[in-house]
Amino acid sequence: MTEQATGQPVLVAVDFTADTLRLLMTDLDGREVMRERWPLDDLPDEAAWSWEVGGRIASTFAKEGQRRSALGIGVACPGTVDPVSGVLLHSTARAEWDGLSVVHAIRRHIDAPVAAVNRCHAALDVEVSSGAAEDAEDVLYVSLRGIPQAAAMVAGRMLRGASHEAGALPALADIEPNAPLTEEAQESIASVLADATALLNPQVVVLEGESEHLDVLVPLLQSVLDEVAPGPQVVRARFEDDGALLGAVRVASIVSYEGERDA
Repeated sequence: MTEQATGQPVLVAVDFTADTLRLLMTDLDGREVMRERWPLDDLPDEAAWSWEVGGRIASTFAKEGQRRSALGIGVACPGTVDPVSGVLLHSTARAEWDGLSVVHAIRRHIDAPVAAVNRCHAALDVEVSSGAAEDAEDVLYVSLRGIPQAAAMVAGRMLRGASHEAGALPALADIEPNAPLTEEAQESIASVLADATALLNPQVVVLEGESEHLDVLVPLLQSVLDEVAPGPQVVRARFEDDGALLGAVRVASIVSYEGERDA
């Protein structure tokens, strides 16, 4: 059974990783209405994921009674997402989530327009709209939190690749997540990102990750680029780990508009 409350219209943003689910509701002007965070247990299949995530959203609205209604829901996902079908093609969080139909799983529980995107794409979008790369049209965004991932915008358009895999950083897959960066790891990260930057020639390179890692990597990458591919500015992500969640709000806004237009 789906739930749809009536009342104050809100945009709903969902961001999930291997072990955490975050929910943010805002009004139509982007002001925060509600924020929640829950740990995720083992969710071995789509039915379990749907019950946990979609059910959380529906139960949150149910608790609010008739006070709020969802105009649109944006979901930031850990991995490769088909933007048309809303399927998580390849999960970087848990292998059992490969093929997860995110949009369908949520719509089982709540009757609202839903769209799913990659977490890095969502974070890049909000950093360009109002963050560290505001108004730039050529940007490389790199998340070094957990498994390194990247997203790129060229001439104001997000690069997705033929199979939506643009942004994968397999050369950095062997770096130990959530561990102190060795000198070798620092050099490896700087080398890979310098090559990517030289190829894309962005205006801004936005790095997101643990603060102590960025203290080293931001100036290191900037110095390497100044030697081999001068021009791009290396900066920290303004929204840090909230980038994906705030980017999902923008996705919710877009899908809510499209839902109204198609009605």
